[in-house]
Amino acid sequence: MKFTSMDELDVTPGLLTVWRAVPRGAPVGVGGAGWVADGRAASYVQEAHIAGALAGGRGAERAPAWLASAFEMPGADAGVLEGALLAWIDRHESLRSRLVPADEVDGSDEAEESDDGGLRRVTLPAGGVSLRRGVEGDFESGKLLASRIEDVFDAETDPLAWPSFVFATVEHAGGLTLYLGFDHSNVDGYSILLIAHEIRELYAAVSSGTPSALTEVGSYLDFADTEREYAALVHDEHDAVVRWREFLGSGGGRLPEFPGTVGSALSGRGALSGPAPSDRPADAVGEQIGGCDWLLDASTAGAFQSACRDHGGNFLTGVLACLALASRDLDVGTDRGRDPRGQGEFRALTPFHTRSDARWAYSVGWYVGLAPLRFAVRGDDAFADLLPAASAALDGAGEMAAIPFPRVSELLGTPLRPRFVVSYMDMRRTPGARQWGAWKAAALRSRCVDPDEVYLWINRTYEGVYLSFRHPATEHARLAVSRLVAGTGRLMNRVAGGGPPGEPADVKDVLLRDLVPARQQEPAPC
Repeated sequence: MKFTSMDELDVTPGLLTVWRAVPRGAPVGVGGAGWVADGRAASYVQEAHIAGALAGGRGAERAPAWLASAFEMPGADAGVLEGALLAWIDRHESLRSRLVPADEVDGSDEAEESDDGGLRRVTLPAGGVSLRRGVEGDFESGKLLASRIEDVFDAETDPLAWPSFVFATVEHAGGLTLYLGFDHSNVDGYSILLIAHEIRELYAAVSSGTPSALTEVGSYLDFADTEREYAALVHDEHDAVVRWREFLGSGGGRLPEFPGTVGSALSGRGALSGPAPSDRPADAVGEQIGGCDWLLDASTAGAFQSACRDHGGNFLTGVLACLALASRDLDVGTDRGRDPRGQGEFRALTPFHTRSDARWAYSVGWYVGLAPLRFAVRGDDAFADLLPAASAALDGAGEMAAIPFPRVSELLGTPLRPRFVVSYMDMRRTPGARQWGAWKAAALRSRCVDPDEVYLWINRTYEGVYLSFRHPATEHARLAVSRLVAGTGRLMNRVAGGGPPGEPADVKDVLLRDLVPARQQEPAPC
């Protein structure tokens, strides 16, 4: 399944209809009907996300923060689809719940006593949601249609409103494509991967009049409440918090940044060798762009995994070793990331899921924590040398990620902003993964505005391994990230059998090639 932005998706033109959730029985424009006070607390990530939105004020323009799923449906019966979508909303309680400031809840005087930022939860019961459809029109251009769907997602995934999600269908000669967009407070990346299988299963069940084969799932609301209780017991001398403090201190009080230069030519943060390229205009500061490159095909991915195991590692530690080696040469000509002895470090944050109980395995929600990664990379290190270091860096990382990142920030007494994040997911374990190609399934992310964030998502599918990325829209960032991706891919292929696993790749030969835009490099299905 491709994980990318809407403007890179091949959208089939057709008739666009937008589907909006409303409380059942509520008149148009009225949102108060049916809501029931719910004592379960917000999760820490939800609280931080909503607090950030509230800080800008209601009605203020804010950058979108949505995730979405798109896939072909097995039929175009609107009544059956409505039944499937409503059954899916009933299945995942978090979609029927919202968090509001306590002073906006009638009769509430408990804001000062709240441990979740003064937020109060209200929830609709199962069966308490209806869907209303609005035809947007027939689009002859896939690009214009993609832009319109993105506009709808931007406008109607407001974290301060309910619903903070919206659905859309496109009817075309080949059938029907379903698009579902959600503010991040509702979902994580894995939740997005689950959607196609579940809704297609529910569609089949409604169509046939038989129960679906889906197993029951737990509620993210229960998880959030339990997480809150656990996180309240964590203190500033907890082992994980001590490790976070040491990690922060080793970086001069800052979280890791991308190992290459990503800012403008005038930023003073180092430069690539050769003349400085022209940069984006000043009024574009903060805009981000992204792409997606294949690293390995399926058979080479299997060979890479075997080579990692032969050298005492696993697939993830092998990926990190290759990333570290490719990163090592990005700052040639600068002193970033190296000490006077030529000793460098690979530093990043990495996400881990927090689905700690089987009941949350297929639940829709934001089940993600962050953990720090840090290990030494010497100038003469080869792949096999770095596997033990990468393994040691991951030791205990899952336990650290179980403490919500906003809670870590709270305990350390300093705001923490991730700037360089490396994610790995084996998507093959997800229900429906073998059918994603046939379903033309895609996972989508909203545009992002940030002057120095770099995110890398390495995903393994049945077709192989690809790396999706986003970074500042500067020429420096485009070159640096493209070089890192190319170097990592070449190293992984060499480890898999294209060369001796211990042989350091001549990364600079790869990095200085003429680079074409990532979207032109993508073979199907990425």
